[in-house]
Amino acid sequence: MKKKHYTLIIINVLFFSCLRDAKNSELMRFPVDITQHISLPLSEITEEITKIELELTDESPINPDRITRVLLCDNFVILEIALDKIFVFDLNGKFIRTIGSLGQGPGESVRGFNNLSLDEKNRLLFANTPTKIICYDLDGNFIKESSKIRQEMSLLKFMNYINDELLLLVEHLFIKDEKGLYNHSLVYRMNNEFQITDSFTLRKTYVEQPVLFANSHNVCILYMGSTIYLYNADLNPNESNPAETVLWDTLYRLEKNHLIPELKLEFKNDGISGGEKIINIFNIYRSSRYVFAVYHNRLKDSHYSFFCYDTKTDKGYNMPDGYTDDINQIEKRISIRPLSTNPELFYYWHTHMNPNDLEEPNPTLYIGTMKK
Repeated sequence: MKKKHYTLIIINVLFFSCLRDAKNSELMRFPVDITQHISLPLSEITEEITKIELELTDESPINPDRITRVLLCDNFVILEIALDKIFVFDLNGKFIRTIGSLGQGPGESVRGFNNLSLDEKNRLLFANTPTKIICYDLDGNFIKESSKIRQEMSLLKFMNYINDELLLLVEHLFIKDEKGLYNHSLVYRMNNEFQITDSFTLRKTYVEQPVLFANSHNVCILYMGSTIYLYNADLNPNESNPAETVLWDTLYRLEKNHLIPELKLEFKNDGISGGEKIINIFNIYRSSRYVFAVYHNRLKDSHYSFFCYDTKTDKGYNMPDGYTDDINQIEKRISIRPLSTNPELFYYWHTHMNPNDLEEPNPTLYIGTMKK
């Protein structure tokens, strides 16, 4: 009798374990109510915020509209200014140096820099240019460069240095076949010697006409704990394209060269109305507790809308005007972006003008730590 009793217990344990594993393996779904119009206070999602007032010198004027990436390493803050310069400050905001210069020689860029990535262990900085990828040390010294994946009509959308290799999301543009024009998205793996060790296709997207669109919220490959997350947004989301009405609403995790669906945003009618996309998603990312998205509702005037879902409280927040910084009492609504090396941290900036300012100061950078 005891033996039969123990057997039933074991069967029940195995049965419910299988149910739990099946539930955990299901694609997580998060509804987005685009009719909701709130502004989430940062105090609701933030453990603490560090304020860094960036020093303004003759060498370090920053146009805040052109900040496209912020990196942290040791005691340094590194700012990517689109198609301009790379600025380095310390954590107190003191200006240290610029990295890179314009030109056609080794270590120089013809038209500026974008897509920074950081090898924190070896203190190396990788910067993408229109023709090559350049590696510098954090003192600004040129180390090496490569033009292997740079070719005509290709766009390096994002890169991140993870587990001793560069992961590069590249879009080869306007390739023609019997069906028409298409963009080909691939992920390349590259080692420290700039050798391509592997690559795999993400998707082919057919387009009606060559139209490009870039946005500063395009953060595609993030590393959290031991998991790599990847989101690939559409390149021309503001154009009506009847041949391509798919809503790219899923965040994937990358396991070797396989994309595993992690979570999905659920918009009414899949964000499609009258056969056209009315919702264009720029980015989906997550921390250990929160799911974030940036998108555009074509039926509204606002350029960006923001979404945050708290998996601990099962609450979603839709914000056409951005977040409220109730901690630093900033009146203007702000938008937050994750650090590509640690999505438990986010950043934003704001320019504080005083009545006595004779010129516009550098923006103040804020680094936030999310609640868990």
